[in-house]
Amino acid sequence: MLAAHLDPSTDAASRRPETIAREVDWLVRTLELRPGAPVLDLGCGPGLYCAALAARGFVLTGIDISGSSLAYARQAAAEAGLGVTYVHGDYRELDEHDTYDAALLVYHDFGVLSDPDRAALLLRINEALRAGGRFAFDVVSAAADRPERSEWSASIGDGFWRSGPHLVLERQVDYPELALSCREHAVVEETGTATVYRIWEQRFSRERLERELAAAGFVLEHLTADLTGTPWTSAAETLAVVARRR
Repeated sequence: MLAAHLDPSTDAASRRPETIAREVDWLVRTLELRPGAPVLDLGCGPGLYCAALAARGFVLTGIDISGSSLAYARQAAAEAGLGVTYVHGDYRELDEHDTYDAALLVYHDFGVLSDPDRAALLLRINEALRAGGRFAFDVVSAAADRPERSEWSASIGDGFWRSGPHLVLERQVDYPELALSCREHAVVEETGTATVYRIWEQRFSRERLERELAAAGFVLEHLTADLTGTPWTSAAETLAVVARRR
């Protein structure tokens, strides 16, 4: 996973460096960040956004559940002379109050969470932000097509899911009435051991986002197609949101 995050030629785990640079430019403007502003990056991974924002003079805290990603992030920050604070933990357990001017949750992580987890996380983010603080995130749009499919692949060396030879059986199941889909990956090793991973993806309309945000004390300020500021249309397959704490 760390290798996928750091691969500049693919968007498999993190977006490409040139896209991240454009997103950071847009976020700084739209969040109205001033030098020294405290910013929280939820699910920060190897710290790509934290490093880019810290280099501009903001005070970054990143939270991630991956120890290997954080080890890389800490080393990279030290080598660059950036004073980023990295916290190893589950961002769903965030417990801070009136601390940050802005919070980020990038690359569709919001839609991976269950309905109760999203509702609880929004309340925790609201509490962690200062009055008038902003929360920026992106999701998959209800307009996105998620046809059901199945496929398989084999790897004789290191792959995304495993090192060493393994087989990956993949299928996508869609629940259109819920605007919900699930990608299921069964990874079979040489020994015959199989592990199943399920990645859920909730799709959102503007109306649904507004309801969920309002229930947690947020007002939707900006809606675009992505975090670079591309104008939103009803046909866009992704949505990016900036919400302000009331």
